[in-house]
Amino acid sequence: MNWNNITLGKFQQIEEINSRNLSDIDRVLFSACIVFDKTEFELDNAEPKKVLNLTNRLTKIFEKPINPLPYKKIGKYFVNYDISKITFGQYIELAFFLNQPIKNAHYVLATLSNQWLRRNKVSDHRKKANYFLDQPVTKIIGTLQKIGESIHSFNDEYKSLFGLDKAVTGDVEEDRFNKRYGWIYSAEQVAKYEGKSMEDTFSLPVRQAFNDLTYLKAKAKYEMEQFKKNNKSIA
Repeated sequence: MNWNNITLGKFQQIEEINSRNLSDIDRVLFSACIVFDKTEFELDNAEPKKVLNLTNRLTKIFEKPINPLPYKKIGKYFVNYDISKITFGQYIELAFFLNQPIKNAHYVLATLSNQWLRRNKVSDHRKKANYFLDQPVTKIIGTLQKIGESIHSFNDEYKSLFGLDKAVTGDVEEDRFNKRYGWIYSAEQVAKYEGKSMEDTFSLPVRQAFNDLTYLKAKAKYEMEQFKKNNKSIA
């Protein structure tokens, strides 16, 4: 048994166990339950020799590094790495899910995947996410890393858009509302500018929405500068 036998779902559970304040032996035993599909009751009542065998097998798995490679196709789903081809709504989903990439890896992949010749539909998101939970973690980690790199590369094209201009907004970058609802607020501004509903706005190509936001941010800065000039001349 090796990392190829560990599903994303099991890996997420192991990560959660490792984040808890447990002794090393408890972490190993809980992880063994997950990897070998045992209940705590079964492991507690197993012969010591069998438990030792399982923990030794587990240690051998964990001692070997995961070789993270990106995959174009995982199971029956193709992964889209071209962020410029997704919708504004998909981008907002990714921005939220990638705050905790391992925990939300199945949702990230569900957002950026589709079957051959089939469109990415919101109604399929949960079904796809559950599918990826059962895929080998060896196929997920490298794919997740490349997705992160693709988003970073796309964001680099819009450097002026990221980060708030304090001359316009003041010190709201650390504001709780902005951290939690910043993208929804941005979507509302795009909807107002485009004269569309929020649903239609989420369906816009991400590049169109980002171009709108870039213009709106530049406009807000220009208007603030003009306001300051006019007030200065009056004073």
